[in-house]
Amino acid sequence: MPRYYIDVRSYFGTDEDPTGIDLPNLAAARDEALKVVAGLMETWAGVKPAYSGEIAIEIVGEDLRPILIIPFSDLSNIPQK
Repeated sequence: MPRYYIDVRSYFGTDEDPTGIDLPNLAAARDEALKVVAGLMETWAGVKPAYSGEIAIEIVGEDLRPILIIPFSDLSNIPQK
C-alpha cells in the first residue's frame, strides 16, 4: 500500500506530516485529509481573509511530491467535527 503524507500549508509555513499513513489509493488519502480538516475548521474560523487564501491541504506521495492540493476555498464547505 502506498504511503501518503497530509501537510497543512498556510501563510505562516507548512506543518508537515512526519509519519504519513498507508492507504490504498488517492481517494482514501483525500478522505483522510478531510478528516484532518474537520478537526481544524474551528481553529480556522477566525482567520482573516488575507490569510485564509494561503491555507491548503497538500497530499504528498511517497516520493515527497504533492499529488493533490486542496485550497481553503474548497475546505470551507467541509462539515465541522
